[in-house]
Amino acid sequence: MNLLHLDEQRGWRGGEQQAYYLIRGLIEAGYTVYISGRHRSEFLNRVSELPVAGILPLPYLNEWDFISAVRLAQYLRNHQIDIIHAHTSHTHTLACLAQRLARHGRVVVSRRVDFPPRPGRINRWKYSAPDCIVAISGCIYEILRQYGVSDDKLRLVHSAIDPTRFTNLENNTFNEYDIAKDKMSGPILGNVAALAPHKDQATLIEAMPEVLTIYPDAHLLIAGEGKLRNELEKKITDMGLQDNIHLTGFIKDIPGFLKTLDVFILSSKEEGLGTSVLDAMACRVPVIATDAGGIPEMVRHHETGLLVPVGNTKMLAEAIIAVLQDPESAKLRCENAYRMLHEQFSVQQMIDGNLRVYNELMGCQP
Repeated sequence: MNLLHLDEQRGWRGGEQQAYYLIRGLIEAGYTVYISGRHRSEFLNRVSELPVAGILPLPYLNEWDFISAVRLAQYLRNHQIDIIHAHTSHTHTLACLAQRLARHGRVVVSRRVDFPPRPGRINRWKYSAPDCIVAISGCIYEILRQYGVSDDKLRLVHSAIDPTRFTNLENNTFNEYDIAKDKMSGPILGNVAALAPHKDQATLIEAMPEVLTIYPDAHLLIAGEGKLRNELEKKITDMGLQDNIHLTGFIKDIPGFLKTLDVFILSSKEEGLGTSVLDAMACRVPVIATDAGGIPEMVRHHETGLLVPVGNTKMLAEAIIAVLQDPESAKLRCENAYRMLHEQFSVQQMIDGNLRVYNELMGCQP
């Protein structure tokens, strides 16, 4: 089976990491894998280090870039591609156009966001055109079903993490940024997410004053970069919290960073799944998260973590205090989460799930 994976993003976020895990697993299983991405993108740079069969750089100017679609169509024919797997919204459209032009291959699309597609005839065509749409959470599956995507085109395959990344680590991450560990004698709270509106670090920042009334030496580390950095920095300063809240910037050693934390918090308004939660669970760090999108599929309240309503500053602060005040219960939830992670959210399960989709489309036995 010849497989072509598409991702036109310039940077590297959760979706690109998932595509990397999948491509690596497919190659290790003996499949012939080709990749296509934007010129000089992080996706092409990193994935091309794997023994892929071929690389197709394209301009990917926009969702309706006809030149890229034509070149994709030629590639499908020339390399006899069986499955073209699009990992982003723009490549979703271009994969469908290329398939129509080439009259060859089957299109699989991964859907990773938990908001419904826009209405209109063009989008109706876009979401009816793929042979299969893989939802990475049950929440996304249901959103697409309600939008009108037929059940026979929908499949659920959870995103996953590689737990082996989190074994035998040293707590050395503090060397990555200018914060001295010896100044942090109190609890260390952490958030890992892009500094973007839907990640809602503002609510997390607003929860900190109540936490500090009980734990005045607590510190919150927010790891990530994004367009809201200046706005969040101003908010922290205006609230007089600059001694307790630190924007660390991009952290390369996420496993090491998580190992330093006493509590991991994800405060998102929207989240397709939120694999940073799984990363924290792999490190046996207590998790508090909002009930957005697919998060409740991982964070089961009082079983694998604590859930709070989106945007509720008071309940978020109360949850943080509760975890810090009852470490035994937090430890029990961590163990439950660790077991659940290995049983339901491993990379191998994600690879196997996508392979089932490919085999089904090709009429093959797995």
